[in-house]
Amino acid sequence: MARERDDLPTVDRPGPEHVPVRRRPDLVRFLTTGAVLGAVLGGLLGWLGPNAAGRTQVQEVVLLAAVGAITLGLLAAVAYLVADRSSLRGQD
Repeated sequence: MARERDDLPTVDRPGPEHVPVRRRPDLVRFLTTGAVLGAVLGGLLGWLGPNAAGRTQVQEVVLLAAVGAITLGLLAAVAYLVADRSSLRGQD
């Protein structure tokens, strides 16, 4: 149950002004972190994993690093949306 603004007491003395601040998550940091983590994990999987027939190890590392970056980048975007939505709670 939210309070109405008319219920708030008025103060005649000068003082600090309280302004609500919304701390939003940073989209670029979320996406960069997800893509870098995905690239590193995918690259490690390509380097340490079993060799595929007909592919060199460098091809595996590059392919799995790209797939990992895209996958974790998309998951980071979803995590950003959840964090952004939760930062809206309690505003009204």
